[in-house]
Amino acid sequence: MNWFVTESPRPAWIARRTYAPWLVIATVCFGAFMGQLDASIVTLAFPAMSAHFQADPEWISLSYLITLVALLVPMGRIADRVGRKIVYIYGFALFTGASVACVYAPGFDALIAARVAQAVGAAMLQANSVALVTTAVAPCQRRKALGIQAAAQAAGLAAGPLLGGYLTENFGWQAVFAINVPIGVVAMVAGHYLLPRTKTSRDKGKPSWKVVPGLVGVLLTYAALFAPMTLLPFTMRQPLAQIGLTVAALPLGFAIAATLLSRPGITTGALISATALIMPVPQVVQLVVAGIGLGIIAPACTKRVMGALPEGAAGVGSGLVNVARGLGTALGVAVATLLIHTFQ
Repeated sequence: MNWFVTESPRPAWIARRTYAPWLVIATVCFGAFMGQLDASIVTLAFPAMSAHFQADPEWISLSYLITLVALLVPMGRIADRVGRKIVYIYGFALFTGASVACVYAPGFDALIAARVAQAVGAAMLQANSVALVTTAVAPCQRRKALGIQAAAQAAGLAAGPLLGGYLTENFGWQAVFAINVPIGVVAMVAGHYLLPRTKTSRDKGKPSWKVVPGLVGVLLTYAALFAPMTLLPFTMRQPLAQIGLTVAALPLGFAIAATLLSRPGITTGALISATALIMPVPQVVQLVVAGIGLGIIAPACTKRVMGALPEGAAGVGSGLVNVARGLGTALGVAVATLLIHTFQ
């Protein structure tokens, strides 16, 4: 049973390929996509779940986010010691199993418990995602690799509202959790064959002050992403599918920028997002432009954080980045929920 607690190597024919590091990035993108898909897809199902369980919907999201944020750094430290690959794969297994539990939850308390279990699995995934990216590629390619990983997250954010509206209207709110299962199965197989052994020595070194501005930038970026994504389904009066198309414009712009725009810096991204708020254009265009600005900021801030830490602390750094993402997401959801309750 030693194989159950020991990282397995990649097949030699995969490890020898010059593009092997990019297979690691592709595998990590499964987790990046799935984590953000789950975070955003439930926003369109909030009204249906609230009506079904006769309960406040924000706890469906906040129970997940609070657990996730609390566990990210501890999971990153564990992964630095025992190996990021094995923690990552087991994270997928737990997340996928918990998604099944969400589908069959008999009551609101059971749903919240399943969401907490999902969050534990998601912490195992997200605490390793940035570390796997930064240790897989050369330093000169990290900005591009982090942009691809951020784009996968944004793709999950964009797909969430689109799928959430469609699935909830046609199959019920349970479908927003069931969609995680096939993705999780594919990701576990890909992780086993494509991820290398990742246990590293624990380097000693003092983090730079750049870590703090980078984390603050990540936090604010994700707050700006999630506040409108939570608010719009409650304020728009169109069908859910149309609302989903509008909400998806924001993470779509994020994905475009994170993938294609590697040169602009944090200041440029902030100016683009601020300009979007005063542009006399349709709301969808405003959201796309704002997303482009945020998509420039997020990878640049993440690179700043990871570049200021020693490689042996990459798991902890990855956890910190995702703590900032989670706190930003929770802040965005909380602000949007406060506005909903204030003006309803």
